[in-house]
This record gives sequence, structure tokens and C-alpha cells, in this order.
Amino acid sequence: MGSNPQVEGYDRVATARRSDTAMRANLKLETMTNWETIIGLEIHAQLNTESKIFCGCSTRFGDEPNSNTCPVCLGLPGALPVLNWRAVELGARAALALVLNINHRSIFARNNYFYPGLPKG
Repeated sequence: MGSNPQVEGYDRVATARRSDTAMRANLKLETMTNWETIIGLEIHAQLNTESKIFCGCSTRFGDEPNSNTCPVCLGLPGALPVLNWRAVELGARAALALVLNINHRSIFARNNYFYPGLPKG
């Protein structure tokens, strides 16, 4: 019996598709194995300090709303923050107690975002 050219052509295309699919799967597997999964946690904590972390305003609970604010807290132009070293000490002590790594150097970047409700200035 003679061979059917349509069937032979189909077999070649099917084989090519199978090998292409296998090649893509192998490439995907190789790509996935070259990555390292790193999961970070952002933790918010309230430290027992007398003032806020970047200014001298009180942290007293129960005061009138918005009474413990200053130009630094409000992020007003020209107001420069000053780091509360007691907050740094308490944070470092908590990190040591939890056996966490503490970076030797940290950089704080003050981002300026535009919000439509902000006063013009």
C-alpha cells in the first residue's frame, strides 16, 4: 500500500508541535529553577516612646485629634525630619530578641507624592 502524503505531512507537523511544546516546557522549567524565592514581611509596631519617630510631637493617647502635629508630621515643604534614636534603639532590641538580621546601614528617602486634596503651596 502506498503512503498517504497528507497523513505523512500531518505526522511531521504533529511531531514538530510536540517537540516545540516540550522545548518550551523545558525552557520554562530552566527559567523557573534559576530564580530564588524571597519573601519579605513588613511589620508595623507601636514602640513605647514619648515622641514620634521623625519629630518631637507627643505620642500621648487620648489627646484631641490632630493636636499632636507639627510641620514635619504634616509633611510641609521645608520641614526636615529628625530621627528619634530611642525608637531606633527599641526597634534594634526587638530585632535582636527575635534573632533577626540588622542592616549596618539604612537609608530613608522622603518621597513627595501629589494628592489632589493637599493645599496648594
